[in-house]
Amino acid sequence: MAATARAVLVFMRVPEAGQVKSRLAAGVGVEEAARIYQIMVRRTLGVLSDFKRSRPDVTLFVFFTPADRVEILQKHYPGPWSFLPQVGHHLGERMDRALRQVFALGFQHTVLVGTDLAHPEGAILEDAFHALEKGLTPLGPARDGGFYLVGLHRPCSAPFQFEEWGTDTVYGRTEKSLAASGLQVLKLKEKQDVDRPEDFEPLRDHFFFKEKLSIVIPTVRPPEAVSSFLHRLEPQLWPGDEIVVALSEGITPPRNEEESASIRWIVSRRGRGMQLNAGARAAEGSILLFLHDDSVPPHQFAYHVRKISQDPAVSVGCFQLAFSPSTPALDLIARWANLRAGLFGLPYGDQGLFCRHAVFWEAGGFRNPFLMEDVDFVRQCKKRGRVLKIPESIHTSPHRYFKRGLLRASLQNHCLMLLYFLGMSNRGLYRLYYGRDPQEPDAHRDGMG
Repeated sequence: MAATARAVLVFMRVPEAGQVKSRLAAGVGVEEAARIYQIMVRRTLGVLSDFKRSRPDVTLFVFFTPADRVEILQKHYPGPWSFLPQVGHHLGERMDRALRQVFALGFQHTVLVGTDLAHPEGAILEDAFHALEKGLTPLGPARDGGFYLVGLHRPCSAPFQFEEWGTDTVYGRTEKSLAASGLQVLKLKEKQDVDRPEDFEPLRDHFFFKEKLSIVIPTVRPPEAVSSFLHRLEPQLWPGDEIVVALSEGITPPRNEEESASIRWIVSRRGRGMQLNAGARAAEGSILLFLHDDSVPPHQFAYHVRKISQDPAVSVGCFQLAFSPSTPALDLIARWANLRAGLFGLPYGDQGLFCRHAVFWEAGGFRNPFLMEDVDFVRQCKKRGRVLKIPESIHTSPHRYFKRGLLRASLQNHCLMLLYFLGMSNRGLYRLYYGRDPQEPDAHRDGMG
């Protein structure tokens, strides 16, 4: 462990209707309160994942309640953190025990935060750790009289012995108790918690709470062949998000009773560009994420997509490419793909392209029906804004490289790119790549990107 080991402790409840945000629920209803709180949790954990990437020396712990929900949390909220149950009769005792548990593991600087902030920021955590490095005790006041953050460089139980919490005197008594324990308190910026309907009202039209994500997945495989892939994605969806699977014609979608509420199946003419367009037309979300059926996006992908999509200067985004399983040669191919995407703004579709719904149609959708639909689409989007690559890896299958051979597949991809820029027709590119007409039976299942 590092000489000065640092840890962030996040306190959360499992977002279940009737079990969270009682004051908020009194005004908006238990279902809506649970929806709002789930978005707050996902947004906070997204900010934590960003912070972890910038500060890999910091260890993250998520302390949760109720204690029997760990499997649900691991499935729905995966990330670079460890889940630990909260222990204690009241909130103060649970915070004290959590801090003591982390100190006992050898950490010297600990910062505890909640999941109630209207606008969580990594800068808050940076300020807290800077204070601890100076021997100060950071304490973040909430506008309702509570606190949203406390940092300690040694155990201190006195501020957490009170049984009454949720009042407008909590910050003041905590500050006094810390000072009485010999700690020099540094008051951080005041922040807004979301506990009541009036606290949420300014957030009602905020991008993270208003906009929905539609994941569009074209496939030539039957539903049972992609079901496990879909079930990996579905738990990480935010409230209101959906997955639209565009099956190629001739494939029968599942019966209604077999469908999830978040997954919809449509049938389209065969051809990845045509299937992607069909999925986009059927999508109800204002953000579109286009995935291949063998590309698994990173944890917190819905947060990352939202974070980038809210910037009007960005027209299209993608993830960093990685292969799973991989080899040194495949790692080299992935590094080149990421370099190409960064230098020339030309990612392939297996990097998980995403954009706002309006940008998609302004760009004309996917104009090429069979091949190079991704490159052509990105080129059209670039006329409307920047291309941004998220430094989180999407893991795609190397099947097509193993099937064709690494060198051959790589050379074919670059030759097709060159011929595309020289003006060869989409149908001609397809014939060259697959040796058949695109409408022939048993057409491709291993596209180039």
